[in-house]
Amino acid sequence: MPPRILRVVAVALSVVALLAGVVPRAGAEPASSVVTLPSGVTLHYVVQGDPAGEVVVLLHGAGDSWHSYDLVYPLLPASYRVYGVTLRGHGWSDHPSSGYAREDFAADITAFLAALDLKGVTLVGHSLGSFAAQVVAQNDSARRLKRLVLVGSGPGGPKDEKSREELRAWFAAVKEPIDHVFARDFQASTAYNPVPAGFFETMCAEVQRVPAHVWHALGATLGSAAAVERLSLIAVPTLILWGDKDGIVTRADQDVLTSRIPKARLVAYANTGHALHWEKPVEFARDLLAFLRER
Repeated sequence: MPPRILRVVAVALSVVALLAGVVPRAGAEPASSVVTLPSGVTLHYVVQGDPAGEVVVLLHGAGDSWHSYDLVYPLLPASYRVYGVTLRGHGWSDHPSSGYAREDFAADITAFLAALDLKGVTLVGHSLGSFAAQVVAQNDSARRLKRLVLVGSGPGGPKDEKSREELRAWFAAVKEPIDHVFARDFQASTAYNPVPAGFFETMCAEVQRVPAHVWHALGATLGSAAAVERLSLIAVPTLILWGDKDGIVTRADQDVLTSRIPKARLVAYANTGHALHWEKPVEFARDLLAFLRER
């Protein structure tokens, strides 16, 4: 976002945050870096906060990047070490020709945690990032995770077969160059409430960074029935956040998650869509911080 718009948004968020009991963090924006994994894939990420602080890793949804949490970073205290990771195929991370199943994204994140030797991690995933986060938690043999947060998530993919087919067809039709109308309509479809204009433009631009072959692969790997059976393998405390106007995953999906994940609980946001951390960043930060402070 342009600096002037960022300042205006930051001031507005600060006022709302203070009213909600969240103290905005003053200081510079997150620092940018990259890491090359043993697979050869390079991931772009940003980081902020105390290097010795408790670790929070944020994963975005399809078509997004680390920028998905731009409205959240200023609301997280500097006492936490916060990483925003851009998934493969997105943003300034590598765009390999294949490898876009949830298991591939999860393998990258597991390797990322190992490469930076991160422990006691609270892993936060939105939408596509939440599906990857589920798999990371299911396969956490190194026990690097301490908590899991699933945002706009589901047990196997988008709500029903008709919705999955519609998304598959939409993604399969994407061509180079990525059309601005597709970028606009895709991002608009994830939010029930208006979001800051500059932020929305940033997120639309991120959609256009994702190559057509990635969209095609994402559409082909939307559902996973086997994923439901593996939910019981998630051993860490899990917070599930969902907006009741979410057009992609349903309340029934949330009930499956809470019933199958042993230590899960649900917080539902009224009159909120799929990208609830965009629409209600202050409430999202409040609930995340409360979860982090639980012992």
